[in-house]
Amino acid sequence: MKISWGWTPERTLGIWRHGAAWTRPFVAAVPFLTVMLLLLMLHFVSGTLTSAKGVLFDLPEAGLADGETTGLVALVMPMSHETLVFFDDSRYLLGDEASMRAFGENLSLRTEKSPTKTLLVLADRRVAGGELMRLASVARSNSVERILFAEKKPGAQE
Repeated sequence: MKISWGWTPERTLGIWRHGAAWTRPFVAAVPFLTVMLLLLMLHFVSGTLTSAKGVLFDLPEAGLADGETTGLVALVMPMSHETLVFFDDSRYLLGDEASMRAFGENLSLRTEKSPTKTLLVLADRRVAGGELMRLASVARSNSVERILFAEKKPGAQE
């Protein structure tokens, strides 16, 4: 037995029934564009939200050309009552004789293994010139042939 209701349901076009015919593909792409915009915003914001833990220091600006590459790097930082030298994952006091002897011994051992025998010194601009000269004399007396004092690149991010 067949029952006829006399009407058939209208077949709708869903989201396609609204707007002009040329806008319908853009309406269909809106969810994908929204997701892409959200991912793009998260990518840009993620760099500003993360911060690296560490020590901020200012290198002095100078008109020097690029130096050579070296594996021996010493970081010199002034603190409130003393100047610290960081070298080879160790900390040395620039004003202490025993600490400077230990720095010289460690530097001498590392210089023997280094092919260039060049020490790169990254010093904060607040470090006095006399302290840098003292560090240079310790390095020279422990088989370092050349000392390269780094500069801050113009336009570098602070």
